[in-house]
Amino acid sequence: LAQASAVPAQAPPGRHLCRNPTCLHRAPKMPPSIRRRSPRAMCRSHFAVALLVAAACAGSAADGQLSDEAASAYRQDGWVLTRGALDPAEVRQIADVLPGLLREQGRRAFADEGGVKEVRFSFAVHELSEVVADFVARPGNSLWSAAAELANTTSLCLLMARGFSKDPGDKDTHWHRDDEAIGLPQAHPELRTVHAWIPLSPMGRDMGTLKYMLGTHSSPTHVQSLIASMWGWEVAWYLTSRETQDDAFQLGDVAWHDGSILHSAGANAGDGVRDGLVVSLAYCGGPSGCAGGARRKSESDATCRVADHLFDEAWLARHRSGEEDYVKTYLAEPFYVRAGRFTWRTVVGACLGLAFYHCLPTGAPASKEKEG
Repeated sequence: LAQASAVPAQAPPGRHLCRNPTCLHRAPKMPPSIRRRSPRAMCRSHFAVALLVAAACAGSAADGQLSDEAASAYRQDGWVLTRGALDPAEVRQIADVLPGLLREQGRRAFADEGGVKEVRFSFAVHELSEVVADFVARPGNSLWSAAAELANTTSLCLLMARGFSKDPGDKDTHWHRDDEAIGLPQAHPELRTVHAWIPLSPMGRDMGTLKYMLGTHSSPTHVQSLIASMWGWEVAWYLTSRETQDDAFQLGDVAWHDGSILHSAGANAGDGVRDGLVVSLAYCGGPSGCAGGARRKSESDATCRVADHLFDEAWLARHRSGEEDYVKTYLAEPFYVRAGRFTWRTVVGACLGLAFYHCLPTGAPASKEKEG
């Protein structure tokens, strides 16, 4: 047992025992006083060292750093839910002021013919409160640090900060991708975003939290492309992607998602209003520099330069003045894609029909002679 305790701790490939630089990655050399001790004393000494290592790692987690597993899950799935990523007291300060502003500034969005909406939202909420602005537009805090780990870059800028409220009875939010919804690929194809969905009160999935089709932020596989060529991307995603939904939120939790992941939100079947703050940070995901669109406006202003191109002042003025009833913008596939899919279906259907025909018996069954 004494020999086993002295073996250096080995971390799995690509992993660390903890993220704090003070953590010990191997057992320290034993001083002469310890080497002369009994095996039982040596075990106690190394157990004390293990406790110190665990304490150092716990201190690291308290600093708001994300684990390697969280970053890996985000890059693979396009989504991850981090528990206790933010200081609950800091989130509580925002929750004390933002919901009231959302009642005043929230605009109806995506109502059906019967007038039942999907959500109320308010744009640029950090311009409505100094408390929210200090949290949202302050690079280097726990929110920005976590986003930098997920995006694997510190060159982030503030694209938008929105407040979303789902009243009891609001219906499901339609499936969409944030980057496509705001026209980000048209601004520059290498622009990328990471979105932090921050609940302003404890809530479960019954209040209409976000749903995600995991992995749909990545380039499609050959199997997905083959299915989509026949039946469309909706069928391909349904057959090959796993759906998940945020649940059991507490103050300080954050649900992160990539701007290209397909996601929606459930209907609010609860008794309370589902209030959330969404902070969207952008970065350039390629070597081109994205024509400077992901740069900050200045050292004192972390807003992305591309934000002025995407959200003009006239639109924001209409939004502030009470413009309501935002509608869905459906993204239609080009005609040549639809024509190709129809042709491909016709060819495959004809081949299957011929194969089925050749499998049928070709001759009539011989009749038995009647016995005299």
